[in-house]
Amino acid sequence: MPVVFPRCPRCNARLSVSPDGDRLWCQFCGAERDDPDAQAVIAQIKADPNHQITDYNPPARLRDISPDQRRMLNDAWESIQQGDRKTAEFVLHNALKRFDYTADIWYLLALTADAPDEKHFFLDQALAEEPRHEYAWRDKGILDGVIPGGSGHAAATPDPSEPVAADAEAQICPLCHAPLGFDAARGMVVCGHCGFTPGQPRPVSFRGGYDRLENALLQRRFGFSKEWRIGQRVFVCENCHAQLTIPTTTLATQCPFCDSPQVLIRDAVGSFEEPDALLPFRIDRAAAAKAVHRRLPSDLRERIERGEVQGVYVPFWSFEGVVSVMLGLDENAGVLFRPGVYDIGDVLVGGVTQPSQAALYELMSYDLDRLVRYDRRYLGRWPAQIYRVDVVQASITGRAYLKYAARRLSTGYDLPGIELARTDSQVYRTPNTPLWQRARVEIERMNYRLLLLPVWMIRLILRDGTSRPAVVNGQTGEAIILASFRQPDLIIAGPNRPPVEDLPIQPLMQRRRNVIRPIKPPR
Repeated sequence: MPVVFPRCPRCNARLSVSPDGDRLWCQFCGAERDDPDAQAVIAQIKADPNHQITDYNPPARLRDISPDQRRMLNDAWESIQQGDRKTAEFVLHNALKRFDYTADIWYLLALTADAPDEKHFFLDQALAEEPRHEYAWRDKGILDGVIPGGSGHAAATPDPSEPVAADAEAQICPLCHAPLGFDAARGMVVCGHCGFTPGQPRPVSFRGGYDRLENALLQRRFGFSKEWRIGQRVFVCENCHAQLTIPTTTLATQCPFCDSPQVLIRDAVGSFEEPDALLPFRIDRAAAAKAVHRRLPSDLRERIERGEVQGVYVPFWSFEGVVSVMLGLDENAGVLFRPGVYDIGDVLVGGVTQPSQAALYELMSYDLDRLVRYDRRYLGRWPAQIYRVDVVQASITGRAYLKYAARRLSTGYDLPGIELARTDSQVYRTPNTPLWQRARVEIERMNYRLLLLPVWMIRLILRDGTSRPAVVNGQTGEAIILASFRQPDLIIAGPNRPPVEDLPIQPLMQRRRNVIRPIKPPR
């Protein structure tokens, strides 16, 4: 039998066991009971603690709940625990008519529903009333399959000092077992030994792969995030069965024993997610070297002894969002601004710390219309990095840029092409003007996907033993020369793109002049 707690003689709330466990008390008004009936309830709880009926404990919220509303929530919660959903529905619908704050009422109504659509409706109503309602977010995540329900639990935090077991796929020729590799000049996967070309990945433009950002936030909030900090990963080569250990930043590498390309699929703790799309290399090694040679200043060119060239796929987070711009009442608002809802896409945020943001900014832009769906065969012979900046961190920068872009569009200005949002830029802040300080710029929806974009990493070795880093856009051939590895933000040669400018403020249209002339009295 469930334990039924008596009511408080003062406020009629349900009593509970006191923190020290020797009496019953009311957590709302402080009343206590230690009579024989109360001790009998405590003894029953201690004998079978799993069959007690508890009060509803709301999550943290911005306002207090009245005693009457608490009693109705407790009555509904008691009925739900006893399996009496009809009574709970009756109590909750009456509560909707009586009280202004309804987030907890809508949440409990979701617990009385069986149909997923009905549950979604109630949970959305709860979140509309209280966007931080933790219970509603949790249940919505379980309902959508974003986080596990029931007995599901987050994986144990891995020990960074120990390698994490992983699975990888070898990219080898099915005829001669030689390594397969993507040939940038031919635009296809080719065996370097026998010339066999397996079934090619479909070279069609891929615009999908987006996931809702709120899903990633839910996983982070409830402990199911894929952003574990680990030291190394260890896996067994499919081709020669050698055990390999690779750094945490490596997605694709080559086996040092059999030279076969290896592409990670997963690891034991789910610490990373595979990319959604990639942009194949179009500039080969020779073209990348020529691009750097043309960009070099003449004095530096004469001092170079040799160069080391390596093509790498670099991870970027791509965000799209819907942003609403609502302006306060002002006589100039209709002249200066255009309120509305703006759909903004293809905002890139770097997923790595090297190359630096300054270098990646100069490499822009990429033609994302040529993106293809992620296929591991593209990574044969091409190393690839795993992101160091996770999606939750990147979304902070992406969110700031989306709002900045919406402000520009509402002011009548165009956006640049494929833009790299910068975390070190201050121009994404709201302009310090009276109109913008009163305006509301809200992100209604935000989605993300993970991309791999091609970059040539080049080390220029000088005759005096020093070296200079350089990077080349693997699609366009744009080359950047950096000052040194210790100063990755200092660019000594490059396209010198203009910096992001603060939002200009000027009218969208000319104010109409008064064309009615005053009537002059007759002479």
